[in-house]
Amino acid sequence: MGLSPARRLAFKVVRRVREKDSFAPEAMQSAVSRAKVSSRDKAFATRLAYGTIAARGTLDELVATELSRPAETPADIKDALAMAAYELFFEGTESYVVVNQGVELVRFASSYSNANPRNMGGLSNAVLRRLSEKREHLFPGGDPKSDIAAAARLQGHPLWLAKLLQNEYGIEIANRVMAVNNEPAPLYVAHLPFLQSEKQSIAQLDAAGIGWKPTGVEGAFLIEDRAQFWTLKPEQRASFVAMDLAAQQVVALCQARPDQHILEVGSGRGMKSLALAASARRQGGPATIKGLDLYDFKTKVAQKEAANFGVHEIDYLTLDVTKVSAAENLKKQAGRTSFDTVLVDAPCSGLGTLRRAVDKRWKLQPEDITQLAHLGSKMLNWSSQFVTSGGTLLYATCTIAKEENQIVVQNFLVSEQGQNFVVEPLASGEVADDFAQAITPEGYLNALPSSDGPDGHFLTRMKRKR
Repeated sequence: MGLSPARRLAFKVVRRVREKDSFAPEAMQSAVSRAKVSSRDKAFATRLAYGTIAARGTLDELVATELSRPAETPADIKDALAMAAYELFFEGTESYVVVNQGVELVRFASSYSNANPRNMGGLSNAVLRRLSEKREHLFPGGDPKSDIAAAARLQGHPLWLAKLLQNEYGIEIANRVMAVNNEPAPLYVAHLPFLQSEKQSIAQLDAAGIGWKPTGVEGAFLIEDRAQFWTLKPEQRASFVAMDLAAQQVVALCQARPDQHILEVGSGRGMKSLALAASARRQGGPATIKGLDLYDFKTKVAQKEAANFGVHEIDYLTLDVTKVSAAENLKKQAGRTSFDTVLVDAPCSGLGTLRRAVDKRWKLQPEDITQLAHLGSKMLNWSSQFVTSGGTLLYATCTIAKEENQIVVQNFLVSEQGQNFVVEPLASGEVADDFAQAITPEGYLNALPSSDGPDGHFLTRMKRKR
């Protein structure tokens, strides 16, 4: 039996992500676009590649238990063995299939590393047979309900991350969050009423047979079949942009109104700014919005996207808010230093959105959390000076690490700048049902990622004292 086309395709993706440090979705899309395989094989290859990449650290540890000199094993051979181990431990594929296809895969991988196919085939046969025999003993190696190391192995997560989740939320919720991280993310879309009305856009979905559900957040919809949605012609979905429900809930809680001056710090590619503009227009007219980002290529992309929608009330500015001259540069570029609403969309570890970035969990390091929390604090402190008397300051992230969220806000509130602000507690009646249980006693939104539901996000809303 030769190597299956799906495994061959998945291996190329796994190898590219490891060798080129590519983003998994981009590597997958590139490989699939060139592959002449069936839809079924493409789906299986996607599952294999994403699963292997997501659990890579755990797989390498398992494989290493049966390698006499793991450090000397060629990287391409390790890619193939990791893929075979994923099938064995996570997919539950029959052992004889894993051994047969794993050997074929290693022989195929040998061509990339100039290794002897026969020698590598013999090595892989021995390694995979021993792993098959020890499968129950090695994996997960304990009771995941009480042993966080076993839970980390079972869910394919770094131990430090599993421990962080356990320390902050308990082992039961840690297990639940890690399991969600291994599931496909649902597709939520935001309707932007710039090109046509919501009624017209929904009618186009209905005409195409695209199932959808309202979410409780204005303009936000859950698409029931994401693959079918993306087969629509661009003009049929032109008024929709993909945006997780949690991100849309954050925008709704900003309460954008006509004629307001709004500043978004950390605007990225501009999706929240567009949603803020849409929110204001639904209330009767445009707001004036400035979006700031460190990266010029992002602000250019965002400005182009706004122009495509015919939106003229948003200006995107490139600015490094950590520089001493940042405030003066904002005044020069924006023409003002006082805003009714300031949204700090802080760069973060993205621990609430790991299912959308399957390669990220093994790239993150514990020190990243601290560094990003420090950056978030800087951005919040800097941004607070531009909130007008009685205005609103919001701090949002897509992480669920308290060091990046609650601790940043608490430190701000006792700082010199923060003493001018008070928390405006969120109420469960302000949010969609998906988030009703995510309001903390302090009045923050602290939403964890949920199965078949929204991602994890955090938001604090504050008012400047008059």
